[in-house]
Amino acid sequence: MNPDWLQQKTDVRYAPHSALNTYQVCLPRPPSPESLEKRLWIIYIHGGAWCDPDQDATTFNPAQEVLLQSQNIEQIAGFASINYRLAPHSIKIPDPDDPSRHAVHPDHIQDVLAALAHVQQTYLFGERYILVGHSCGATLAFQVAMDRQWRATNLSNKIVSPLAILAIEGIYDLPALVEHNREIPYYRTFVTSAFRSDEAVWRSVSPTSADLNASWPTGKLVVIAHSRDDELVEWQQADLILQSLQGQNFHDSGARKARVLELSGTHDLWRGGVEVARAVEFTLKELTSS
Repeated sequence: MNPDWLQQKTDVRYAPHSALNTYQVCLPRPPSPESLEKRLWIIYIHGGAWCDPDQDATTFNPAQEVLLQSQNIEQIAGFASINYRLAPHSIKIPDPDDPSRHAVHPDHIQDVLAALAHVQQTYLFGERYILVGHSCGATLAFQVAMDRQWRATNLSNKIVSPLAILAIEGIYDLPALVEHNREIPYYRTFVTSAFRSDEAVWRSVSPTSADLNASWPTGKLVVIAHSRDDELVEWQQADLILQSLQGQNFHDSGARKARVLELSGTHDLWRGGVEVARAVEFTLKELTSS
């Protein structure tokens, strides 16, 4: 990496719907055919229960700073971090005239798909990227690889799915999450805010319901990164998605791998950057060694 060349762009607009239809990008070196062939992009989707206005694309900045100083930067062609429209928050009440704060499924995933289409068409890296998501961002990362009605848009043919998904402190089974936390009404509240009240819809959008053999045949690796000290999303969610992946020919080794990385810290471990960066480095190693 040449620190004198480093380029960063913020608020790159990918769609006209709202002020949150933007992404930020960081290039550690000039784009080149060699870089496209040998290096990988890291694309990040932030969390926040689909509704928290205090979490956005900048939550990846601490991890990005760590990775820019890492030896692994030689394997990375670029970074992008995506903003998307948010569902209404039950406490941080949005302005009724703000279109960025009144999203409902499939608005979130369609925004992510639009952002991916834009960044792929701009930098031409095709499948050579790792799609990283934290919390509900991990749900959205899996939804990119799922074959559901939200893919039946004019974006579907413009998007190349990733080589790998890195899911950090993720939500993978919405009905199980709400049931496990049934004594805490907020879980049902934020799920209903994002997906309405039909639990059949909750099941259909959950990554545990995916048929990745059909919808993501080119996928090589899934890393489930989770902390046992996560106070908001229980380890059960990691167990459920691993069971689903193992039933779809993702194993510890082979052409399609599913690996577990145990992290240290509470749910918002992105704040320090170190653990998210460690998870990215682990995924790079697993992907390049396969």
